[in-house]
Amino acid sequence: MKNLPLLFLVFFKFSLGFGQPLILDSLKQEFAKAKSDTTKVLLYEKLMKASQGQAAIDYGMKGLALAKRIHYDKGAILCGNWLAFSLVERNYYKSILILMETKQLCEKNKDSIQLAQALANLGYAYGKFDHQKGLQYFFECKKLMEKVNVPQSTIPINTLIGFEYKEAGIPDSALVYLQKGYAYALQSATLFLPPKSFYVHFGEVYYQKGQKELAMSYFRRSIGINDGQVYMGMAQIHRDKNKLDSARYCAKKALQIFQEMKRNLYVIQAANLLFELYKNSNAAEALHYLVMASTTKDSLFSQEKGREIEKLAFEERERAAKNERMIVAREIAFKNRVRLYALLAVLGVVLLIAFILYRNIRQKQVANALLSIQKEEIQSTLNLLQSTQAQLIQSEKLASLGELTAGIAHEIQNPLNFVNNFSELSVELLEEMETEFKAGKPDDAFEIAADLKINLSKIKHHGQRASSIVKGMLEHSRASTGLKEPTDLNALADEYLRLAYHGLRAKENSFNATLETHFDPDLPLVSVIPQDIGRVLLNLINNAFYAVAERAKLGIEGYQPKVTVSTKKLEDTIEISVKDNGNGIPESIKDKIFQPFFTTKPTGHGTGLGLSLAYDILTKGHGGSLEVDSTAEHSTIFTMKIPN
Repeated sequence: MKNLPLLFLVFFKFSLGFGQPLILDSLKQEFAKAKSDTTKVLLYEKLMKASQGQAAIDYGMKGLALAKRIHYDKGAILCGNWLAFSLVERNYYKSILILMETKQLCEKNKDSIQLAQALANLGYAYGKFDHQKGLQYFFECKKLMEKVNVPQSTIPINTLIGFEYKEAGIPDSALVYLQKGYAYALQSATLFLPPKSFYVHFGEVYYQKGQKELAMSYFRRSIGINDGQVYMGMAQIHRDKNKLDSARYCAKKALQIFQEMKRNLYVIQAANLLFELYKNSNAAEALHYLVMASTTKDSLFSQEKGREIEKLAFEERERAAKNERMIVAREIAFKNRVRLYALLAVLGVVLLIAFILYRNIRQKQVANALLSIQKEEIQSTLNLLQSTQAQLIQSEKLASLGELTAGIAHEIQNPLNFVNNFSELSVELLEEMETEFKAGKPDDAFEIAADLKINLSKIKHHGQRASSIVKGMLEHSRASTGLKEPTDLNALADEYLRLAYHGLRAKENSFNATLETHFDPDLPLVSVIPQDIGRVLLNLINNAFYAVAERAKLGIEGYQPKVTVSTKKLEDTIEISVKDNGNGIPESIKDKIFQPFFTTKPTGHGTGLGLSLAYDILTKGHGGSLEVDSTAEHSTIFTMKIPN
């Protein structure tokens, strides 16, 4: 009942309150005094509204039957709309049949308000199993309401459309229409549209959009309305945050409510969620909920198929129904066929039940044996996957370390060459100075000594350069401490650009590329983990060099590989971009590049974890973002954004 459209919420709440017995007694007294059949039909409709459960359906059936017998179209329309809505969960085919007949009567009598009501009911009924069809009827209802000025206090159509979009898993559209409905509820201030009833739907929509904290705040405000969906949504959020005890508590509460309401689709969802929450900690509990979900699904499957067949059969009947006489003739033919095949149907049902019982016994025996085997296989597979994942991550880190080491070797080679050259020259100067002293030419010897002093100072200078490079590289290549510190991102980017280039040149000395830097001179020191940001930069720059190297191999005339690194200070973020003029990223795989283990490189050239780790470092470790903009066969730009 908690999922009924807001159109009927106030009626059901009132009918369950203290006023229900008084209303029913008063209506029954009026009915006993009524002498006109038309008056009785209208009283049946009021009795149906004031009752609940099977009693409401019984009154509706009597009112509809009487209205048809006396050809009272108005009464048939009123009883038909209410009765069909009540039958949706109990007799789906009968509900659709009554709604279609009601729709035809509304069109015949040009009753636009009740026609809009019938269209809304059809949208609600079809939306249970066919969201597209449900939305089709809702929008048809909305168009009619706008045409004849039916107020939303009669039919909250925006709310119904938003609810259907939410059930169809289209959160952006759902949010647009739910907000319209909520705005109307705030303005109208009527019991037909209580604002609090929207909170659970907002919570579910924001959860679909990934805004879990906002969703949780709406769920907490929804306690007392739609509790099944509230606890289900809270359980999913607790699960995502790894708060398993809270998730299990909420999921059990949701399951209990859904079972009491006999909402089997939601029972399956809650049971599957509990199986997921228990599968790694309590095998017995996990098995219990797995069996519950499986059993409920099996019982629901045949029911759904039957409903689908009945729906298709009725749609065919709707197209063939040209007039009231043909509908009556088909009803008579249907009754005759029922009588003719009644005995055969009973026999078939008995045989079917016997077969199902035999099959279930056999399946349970097999299932009990297979469940334990499957559990062991799943656990073994999980252990293997975890081990493989750890090895691949370590491989990615070692690959990054190799790139860094190659860059260090190339960087340090330059000052070492200077040290070696000046050392050899100094030895020659010492020999010349010794010769001059022996020849008695101290002035010439002192001149050579002055040159020797200059050489030694240069040896010291380039030795200090090598020491500085080693110290700086060790600083950047050591394991991350996880502590943030003020960092010059311009210097960091420039350093890793050179390291990546020299590392690639060390492996492929034939490779050449143009390096460009556009560094913002006003860039402030930013609090980051230098080692982690360095790993991200090294990965992005290496990917850029790989892209331009691959395109260079194609032999395109006039092509010059170029990699550009830029920094920019924005209002509250620092932006670092790495651009290359390589082959670009195809549109078909752009959404996959940040997924773990996804790579376009040949086997043995990449683990597929570089961009995934870079994405995690920026988003989870620094609260930033990593975006890509690429044009196939032209260029690629990776942009890092770090909060300032």
